[in-house]
Amino acid sequence: MPRPQTLLVGLGVVGRAIVRAHLTAGVSVTIADQAIAALERCIDEMDLNSSEWDVSEPRSDVADMAMIDLTRRDDVAVQTHPILIESIVERLQIKQDFFRRVERELCEDWIFCSNTSTLRIGDIAASLTDPSRLIGMHFFMPVKSRDAVEVIPTVDTVTANLAAVTEHVRRLDRSPLVVADAPGFIVNRMLSPYLNEAMLLLSQGATAEQIEQAALRYGMPMSPLELIDLIGSRTMFDAGRVYWQSFPTRIDPSPMLPAMIKRGRGGRYSGGGFYDYPDGHRSQRLSPAAVEIQEKYSRTTKAFLDDEVQSRLSLAMWIESALLLRQGVAHTLEEVEIAMAGGLGYRPRGGWCESFDRMGSDAIYRSIAVAAADSKSLQAPAELLELLLTCRPSEAIASYASVKHS
Repeated sequence: MPRPQTLLVGLGVVGRAIVRAHLTAGVSVTIADQAIAALERCIDEMDLNSSEWDVSEPRSDVADMAMIDLTRRDDVAVQTHPILIESIVERLQIKQDFFRRVERELCEDWIFCSNTSTLRIGDIAASLTDPSRLIGMHFFMPVKSRDAVEVIPTVDTVTANLAAVTEHVRRLDRSPLVVADAPGFIVNRMLSPYLNEAMLLLSQGATAEQIEQAALRYGMPMSPLELIDLIGSRTMFDAGRVYWQSFPTRIDPSPMLPAMIKRGRGGRYSGGGFYDYPDGHRSQRLSPAAVEIQEKYSRTTKAFLDDEVQSRLSLAMWIESALLLRQGVAHTLEEVEIAMAGGLGYRPRGGWCESFDRMGSDAIYRSIAVAAADSKSLQAPAELLELLLTCRPSEAIASYASVKHS
């Protein structure tokens, strides 16, 4: 039986979830990691049906990694190109070194994909002799319930490679969302100010319960604080740092996240974060460590109305969508809708823009005017605010975005 034509490197929490996405779709895959223990853990978690899947013996093949083939016996699909998907540590130099090594060992038919959530694909590709081989393939957590995958070409990407990667995403029963190679792409660009806003609200007097209920009413599947735990404090910190460095006028970074990292609160899969997770279930209240950090960084606080909390969380994203559309990161509001539903689990699917139209232009204008003094993420461009005076929120975004700039 031939070996799979998909190689997935890096078997951390996200890497294992991507492996499961392949197996669920019946797509054969070779898994690889520097540590044989990581492969064994992955195999144990997958609980493969031995009548449907062949599991090879471990070997060392590419870049001295330990590798195991997971081959579905009735998988007859033939890819136009073999594909390597990288899901290793989120450090530019490490990723560049990795791709530089595998480029020397894998023939030119191979397409390289990075699951980076924060780094520019072009920066990673700069290490390659042939940068056209590298494309972004960004999955979202939790992978099993997020059906969008951002596909990020660079200026060097050839049409055939982009077509092969989008087709691979479809083989996984996912929706490919082709986006520009810009900081945060679409989903993390929207997510960073939203999550930071939640932490700012927590330090300004809103309660964790208010924040959670506001997020659920808004349409998100969980508390933004719980989402930080799911993504991981370090990963979210790295994503937030990229956002802040790229758009310093758009965010006042909360000190709570670096404080969580210093306290060893890495998130759900690393000893707990804002919440504890005994027996895999989230605690109802903030963890004692999170409460201490909240109290340490609380300054001038006030009692928030529930609607005020919801407005600040949602409008940070509304403003960001207008900016990224104007900058050409996404091309249409429909793409933003796909990112919100397929990447972040917003519900109802396709109802994100409509929720702001229901809120109304006047209410949005007033909410931004009140909150702008407390958060950079609620400081909207004057041109966008002026459009609110004459049209619906969705129309204001579309009109503002129609004037593209670099």
